[in-house]
Amino acid sequence: MAYDIVDADFVLENLGAMPLIDVRPLFMYEEGRIPGARSVEMITAKELGGDVAVEMARRAEAVGVMPADECIVYCLDGTLAHEACGYLERAGYENLHCYEGSFTDWVTDPSRPLES
Repeated sequence: MAYDIVDADFVLENLGAMPLIDVRPLFMYEEGRIPGARSVEMITAKELGGDVAVEMARRAEAVGVMPADECIVYCLDGTLAHEACGYLERAGYENLHCYEGSFTDWVTDPSRPLES
């Protein structure tokens, strides 16, 4: 595992400084997200049946996150974020930060910003 694990403080300190990749289903993303997050839905990438790593990289690049970019990946509770980081690493992404608590942790503090 080359990606590192980060917490809400790290995410908050880096809002606007590096891209955030939200791998939750699109309906969750649309209901609310960490400000500036870009949707790279993983479940539908897996359902296509091809190489998930290649598809995740294609989707990340489509929203402007390139393999050399430093970025933060999150999901609902951290589970899919870890999996997504694995796929993205296999596709050549090297500067990944996995937000361990993800959105569930983010919303526990009402002072943290949300976007909808």
